[in-house]
This record gives sequence, structure tokens and C-alpha cells, in this order.
Amino acid sequence: MENKKDVISQIVINKEPSFIEKWHEGHIEYNGEKYQFWLLHPEGVDPHGNDYECEIRWFFKHVPREVRMMYNYILESFKQTIDDPRVKKSN
Repeated sequence: MENKKDVISQIVINKEPSFIEKWHEGHIEYNGEKYQFWLLHPEGVDPHGNDYECEIRWFFKHVPREVRMMYNYILESFKQTIDDPRVKKSN
């Protein structure tokens, strides 16, 4: 029989948020179907000067693999949109 040691653990959560996320709704039309997603865009820069990574979350569980594989295209399209001076930026 093993000799079990007591494990001490601690959970620490900061009261102030580390960053703020903006959620953008979008969709992909594929083979006549519309697949909706949220693009999470964290604002701010980490202490080392790196931008936070964007994330895609699908509205529904059943999204074809071909559509899910468009992840990088969605992110690139979003980056082009926010960098386009013709697009009105909201605060």
C-alpha cells in the first residue's frame, strides 16, 4: 500500500480582469447552409508586449470539418477588416 501524503493546494484569482474581450458575431455560408460563430477579440497587450490571440467559437456543436478548417481564413478576414481605414471603428 502506498503512503499517501497530504496535498496542499491553493487557488488564486485576481479581482481585476487581466484583459477585456470583445465578441463579434459572424457566419460562413457553405453548401447553402449558414454556420454562425463568435470571434473573441481580447483587447490589450500582455506584460511582455505580445497581442492576445483571437479565438473562434461556433454557435452550435455540429459544424462540418470543412467549415471548421476555415478558422485561419476567418481570423485573417477579421484582421483585414479591423486594419481597413474605410471601416468605421466603434468604441
